[in-house]
Parts: sequence; C-alpha cells; structure tokens
Amino acid sequence: GATMNDVLGSCLQLTLASDAGGRDGHDKDKKLVVLKFSKHLSYVNVDTSTIEGIERCKRLGLTSSGIADVIVTSLFHEAASMFTPRNRGRMFALFRHPIERAVSLFHFVQDTHWRNKQTFQQDLADLTIEDYFRGGIAENNWMTRFLTGELIKGELDEYDLDLAKEILRRKCLIGLLKEKGESFARVETYFGWHLKSEADRECHEKKLDWLWPLKHRHEDVQEGTELWDLIMRQNVYDVQLYEYAQLLFKEQAQFFQSDIR
Repeated sequence: GATMNDVLGSCLQLTLASDAGGRDGHDKDKKLVVLKFSKHLSYVNVDTSTIEGIERCKRLGLTSSGIADVIVTSLFHEAASMFTPRNRGRMFALFRHPIERAVSLFHFVQDTHWRNKQTFQQDLADLTIEDYFRGGIAENNWMTRFLTGELIKGELDEYDLDLAKEILRRKCLIGLLKEKGESFARVETYFGWHLKSEADRECHEKKLDWLWPLKHRHEDVQEGTELWDLIMRQNVYDVQLYEYAQLLFKEQAQFFQSDIR
C-alpha cells in the first residue's frame, strides 16, 4: 500500500485522501485543505481509514470538492457512501495472491509492531508463523469479507464468494501485483494520468522496478508445504476470488487495446 501511494503521490503528483492527512490533529480541521508533505507529495487533511473519518469527509463534502484525485481506504462500503450520482467514483485495486499477502502481513506486523520497542508484545514477538496460523488469530478470507462487509461473520459461504465476485466484475478496475507494470499502465490510461517530467518517469521506474521487490523481504512459502496448506484453509474463498480477479484482469485488457474508458 505504501509503495502504491508513493507512485500515485510522488511520481504522478496526485493529491491523495488517505489516513496520512489526518495526523497531527488535522482530522479536527474545520475545512478541507491540501497539506504538502514534500515538494511532490500532497494529502487532503482527512483520515479515510476510519468510519469516523469517512463521516467527516461526507460532512465536509470531500467528493464534491474535487480536491482529491484519489481516495485510499480499506473501508469499501463506507467509502462508497461518499459518492453520489453527480459525484461518481471508480474503484481500482492491486491484488496479490492471498497466501503471499497473509505471509507478508505476518512478517510486517511482527517486525514493525510486535518487536517494536514502543508497541512490543512479548507473546507475539517470538511467535512462529506456523503457530500464528494454527492459533486462530490470523486473517480469514480477508478480501472476501472486506468486499461483502462480512467482517465479523463466522464461516463464510458460497453466497459471500459470489457476491464478492460480482462486486469486482461490476465495480473494480483490476490490477495484479505480479503484473504491476501493466496494472499501473491501465490505471493511468483509464484516469488520464500522465508523468510530467523525466524525473517523474525515473521516480515511477524506481519505485515499481527497484524498490518494490525490496519491500520487507522474507522467505516465501512454497506451495504443497504444510504451512501453505495451513494458510490455505484460512483463505479458501480468497484464493478462489483471486483466481477470478486474474480472469477479470485478462478480460479487461480489451478496454485498453482500443483505449476505451
């Protein structure tokens, strides 16, 4: 997520609405303004990572203001309520294989939170990834739950999967992490975003091709191993949804062969 924000903000010089603009008390500001984090990185003074923050966005008229080029949030249903027939939005997302995502999330949270001096948690700092997924505290079909709004439901079912698929088919411009170059090219074409200078092009190339593969490195989990199967049992629907997203990615290619938007 951070690298995508960097590409959108630093390289394409778009103004973002995410969690970043609400820091340092700016989530209490009385009106919308653009905060300059650096020469090419701009955020609206909102926090789109919480329900309260999204409600504030609605009160202040974020979508009608036109102040933000991109809204970044994991709260799909709540964020959708910010848009109206007059002020429409289009969802785009970059999808990663659910098992790769789950493994990466474990290592990231353990290293940056559980082992961090300020947020240290002894019982989790030395937890193995195997025990993490055996212990019932790992994510369970997060992507399907996120799209359907069933975050606290017990067991998901085929209806939830079908609903998530339909949301992707109807609402989402699909990108794949394993095809990040092509995915960003499609997003940029669809929205009419352009790199403005040679420096921006170098920024784009560096973040996509050099820095992204180096983000929080850890050992991969091999398919067919006990750990792979353990994680798979927690993400059966997400894996099927990811496979469907791959099909949509192929189908959506037709829209860009003739530059249809």
